[in-house]
Amino acid sequence: MSSRERRRKIRDEDNFLFTNPNSLNPKTADAIGFGLGDLALEIAAADNDFQAIEAVSIHEIYPNPIQPRYSIPHDLTDIFTLQPSSIVEILERWITEIQLEPGKQSFDITNHLRGQSTDRGALAETDESGAAADDQPASAKHVALMKLIDLAASIRRDGLSNPISLAHHGNHYEIETGERRWLAYHILYWKFGDGDKRPDGSIVNWSRIPARIVNRVDVWRQASENNARDNLNAIGRARQLSLLLMDLHGWHNFASLADCETEQAFYAQVADGGDWRIPRGQGERLLNAMGLSTASQLRQYRALLRLPADLWRRGDDADLTEGELRKIKATLATVTPVTVARRKKRRKDALARLTADANQWRNRLRKEINAVDAESRPHIRRLIEAEIRQLVRLIEDIDDSAT
Repeated sequence: MSSRERRRKIRDEDNFLFTNPNSLNPKTADAIGFGLGDLALEIAAADNDFQAIEAVSIHEIYPNPIQPRYSIPHDLTDIFTLQPSSIVEILERWITEIQLEPGKQSFDITNHLRGQSTDRGALAETDESGAAADDQPASAKHVALMKLIDLAASIRRDGLSNPISLAHHGNHYEIETGERRWLAYHILYWKFGDGDKRPDGSIVNWSRIPARIVNRVDVWRQASENNARDNLNAIGRARQLSLLLMDLHGWHNFASLADCETEQAFYAQVADGGDWRIPRGQGERLLNAMGLSTASQLRQYRALLRLPADLWRRGDDADLTEGELRKIKATLATVTPVTVARRKKRRKDALARLTADANQWRNRLRKEINAVDAESRPHIRRLIEAEIRQLVRLIEDIDDSAT
């Protein structure tokens, strides 16, 4: 090959700037210009997958139902569907439940969001030795809410440094990354609305959040961000591993979330490592995406997919580590037949006590009815009717648990 032909080949095949000057954006052109070679094609693909950052209404955004992190406690999502129209109700119920905890008579999040004086801050500022006794250990539900509130306060104070990423889904958007940031914007909009004046004097509309629009939700890109932030708990990591394995084996091989009895059942479809082995050549990619260093760690997180349902939920809400969950599971597995027999006896004794208490309650109620005057009897009747309704609900719960 002559030197002229060699130069033509280099020009036509390797110099993307020369052959496709209008198909590359500035970032990709710079990458090629700095001699990144074939990597420039990957950069171009990544650039094409993202569009420019734009402000999107938080009310047009919905969470992705299959995702590693659950930002809302399970007992609240049992009651409410997580969607824009229900977020304020969820937050109000969440705050009310925290207020009912011991030592939490009041819980106003506005001062937290404004960065003003709070009980928590006052405890941190005092040097009195007795102050620690007043600082009650926070429940898992309280800690989870405070993480969201602290994130919202940080965004209000310093701005959003990392936009969320969204994909079009029908007539709305679906979150790829950034559910907690989206919830933080809902908190700020709930408390301050649009036109809020931030501490630096700037005016912001909390009803719109900066977002990158992607062509599709990518579980690998999702894993990359979660790995970079390193803030998934053990159950979240197990979910992440499950999603990546499903993607490697093909989504058509698995039931949808809507077709599974529980969310854990959806992720547990790849719990069997014998049936769903890591495809050849994908082990390193999977370790890198998960932020893990050994194959044994992958096996440990896959094992979490087989946890008892109540332990799965508890581990997620309380942010238990993989090691803690493994120990609890091992303890549950060591229950002996003798222990089971003792439990059956305790249940039988408890049933006898309940029967005796019910008889005693009815007899006492009869005496109270005979003792009150005629004017008070309608009030007693309403109390009894309310108790009957509660007892009917208990009967329904018993029937449901028996099926």
